[in-house]
Amino acid sequence: MRVQGVFTCAVVALHLFLFTSSLETRRENNVLVVKEKWSNADKKQIMPWINLSTVNKGYDACVRLRLHIKPLSANKTLRIEFYELGVRNFCNLLIQRGRHDNDTISWKLMFEDQSTNVKIRKRSSINKRLYIQRERVWELQYDCFMASGGSTVHVAVYDLNQTLIKDLYTVEHPPKGPDCGVPSYKVTPNILSKHFIVDVEEGKFVHMRLCREIFAICTNITSQMINSTLNHTVTFKLPYLVPCLCVQVYYPGVDTRRPTVCPLKDKILPGGGEVLSSSSLKLFGSSVLKWEHKCPSIQFKPDVSLCWQHIRNHSQCVSVQNSSLLMSNLKYNVSHVDKHPHMCLKFFLNGSHHVFCPFSSADLSEWDVTVVPGFQRLSVRLSSNIPASFAAQLCVEEGETCVLKENVHTVQMEGLRDVEMTVPLPFFTLGMCVQVWRTEPALRGRRIICPDYTHRRWGLIVAAPLGLLVAITTVGIVTYNLIKQQTSAWRSAERKPVLLVCSSDESSHISAVCALAYGLQEELHMDVRLAQWAQCSTQTSLAQLGPAPWLYGQCQQVHSVGGMVLIAWSPKAQQTFLQWRERASGGKADKAGQMDKVLLEERSDKQGQKCTESQSSITGPVFNASLISMWAGLQSERHGQGFGLVCFQGLSNTRCIPKELRGIQRYCLPRDLSNLIHELDVNVHGPRHRVQNWSKWCCWSRLLTKGLSFWLSQRLAQRLDAWLPQTPAKPDRKHLPKKSHKDASEKVLRKKFKKKRKEKKNIESHLDTQKVLLG
Repeated sequence: MRVQGVFTCAVVALHLFLFTSSLETRRENNVLVVKEKWSNADKKQIMPWINLSTVNKGYDACVRLRLHIKPLSANKTLRIEFYELGVRNFCNLLIQRGRHDNDTISWKLMFEDQSTNVKIRKRSSINKRLYIQRERVWELQYDCFMASGGSTVHVAVYDLNQTLIKDLYTVEHPPKGPDCGVPSYKVTPNILSKHFIVDVEEGKFVHMRLCREIFAICTNITSQMINSTLNHTVTFKLPYLVPCLCVQVYYPGVDTRRPTVCPLKDKILPGGGEVLSSSSLKLFGSSVLKWEHKCPSIQFKPDVSLCWQHIRNHSQCVSVQNSSLLMSNLKYNVSHVDKHPHMCLKFFLNGSHHVFCPFSSADLSEWDVTVVPGFQRLSVRLSSNIPASFAAQLCVEEGETCVLKENVHTVQMEGLRDVEMTVPLPFFTLGMCVQVWRTEPALRGRRIICPDYTHRRWGLIVAAPLGLLVAITTVGIVTYNLIKQQTSAWRSAERKPVLLVCSSDESSHISAVCALAYGLQEELHMDVRLAQWAQCSTQTSLAQLGPAPWLYGQCQQVHSVGGMVLIAWSPKAQQTFLQWRERASGGKADKAGQMDKVLLEERSDKQGQKCTESQSSITGPVFNASLISMWAGLQSERHGQGFGLVCFQGLSNTRCIPKELRGIQRYCLPRDLSNLIHELDVNVHGPRHRVQNWSKWCCWSRLLTKGLSFWLSQRLAQRLDAWLPQTPAKPDRKHLPKKSHKDASEKVLRKKFKKKRKEKKNIESHLDTQKVLLG
């Protein structure tokens, strides 16, 4: 029993000795020595200057600082900053000279309250002659700043906010031993999925910790020990995205080194991270708000302003203008803030914001307000526990702000009875809100109240149809005047000529061309030029000049004033063009042209188009001359501009036009009459037919032009339908009874008879037309 007591005393004594040794070691490691020396002034050594070296303390490495500076004046503070690059390891040393005792300076580490006094070691005085040639210099020696071997340490000396000197130093490796190393690992952050991926070298058991660093101390969040031989990758899920989340990986043991890696420290977090959403705001008493966040060692400076929340626990909060709060040591003074349950604080930090509503108790509010909407006014009813003055002003909500409108209205409450204030509304306005605040005694914050305007909707129901009727009437009157002005401007506009060229002497073809010419002349008031009219007129220019010179002269005149040459195409025109191209190429036409010619001849034989045409002396030469002119225009820089090809339904179609002429604008009448009229109205008439006042109404002008073109195309279509052959509708063969071969042959004979009779009528009508044209 006695032996056991002796053993217990020995163990206690050993623990006391180890504890005392650790204190002495810490005190020896954090030692500041100040020596006052004399420097030769003739050497002109630049002050200050730094000397850094590595001191090995067992298996640890520390950095020793030797700083030469000029002596500090009274109450002057010097700050020395140590920072190990790549890890969260730093130290700030504050040095200050006393006001009364000039031979003593005090120093302490930042974030520590206790300071240590150091006696300045001075040399003996020297004679006056040497004193004149030398100056006083302080040599500060600090042992030591703990760092990892091989790491880089940044040292900077500051005088207030001015940098005196700074330097970088690479720490030497301490002596290696079996238990002094650290694992080699790598931390990869994934910001989007909020986790850390830790890869460690294989071979040993290691501890892994996810911690939150607060003033160089890492507070554990989660930890685990793994066998890196079996599993060398661990994923840590982050509870919140803040810069002070760190990772420690170290070997098992009591005093093993634990290097700290903080991957998010220098990262740009999206939306400022979750600093605001993971923080909290607490009310102490009724005048102090304290903001607490997860990283106290990092200084955040959010912008804070008041906002009004219409609905409790809602994300939208309308900002109150000119209501910013200033922070002091993470605390806000709210003694003069309106503490209504809907009055909240909006924090802004690095592009993100968060809303806190700390005034949950309704007992903190000193006054109350109710807004009742009326006819073109708002009744603001106020009640207060103390006599006070109030103000109100209209505003309109735009997003998360309420833009102020109209003037400020005030009211004075003498006693404790309720008062009412009337705020007039602008005429016919909905969605207006009112800001109400207390002016005397003054309180910061405004209550934004948006009343319900349901009873005013009946007025809108009555006013909306009346407004619609007035709008329709106004639009009708304006449209009528615009149409009237447009029509008068169109009729009085200057016309440009149009040259029509026939390509066949068939009566149906000439009749269709004449009908088109009469329609353009009467409906559009155009100057239409036709070879048949020039031949029948009393003028002898066509007979004197000849068909080809007359055509060339007319084309030149029409194109010089911006007119258009329209060639009425037909199967005979296709055949003539192929022959003309064959002669032009020396009898060597391409295969496509020969095929078109063969198909055209077969089609003519099958359809039996053997008409007894009266070969005129002007149609062929005029058409040939127009082909030459059109081909020359197609090969020129204008690429056929100013020419057009017209086909009549029932007589020809656009498929008959050769491929060489596909660059010319084509119109199939009467289907494309509206396009033709629009082209003539825009390009032929030109912009001069539009009145200058219509420059402001270009959209209306285009709409009216389209409508006028459609109306004129319908009238021209009626003229052309009277001269074009009608295609009977095909009967439904499904419901017809089957006929015998005899009935079929009789039907064929009947069709041939009707066809000959129709051809005879066409010839007679052609002759009648020629008689009418000739006189």
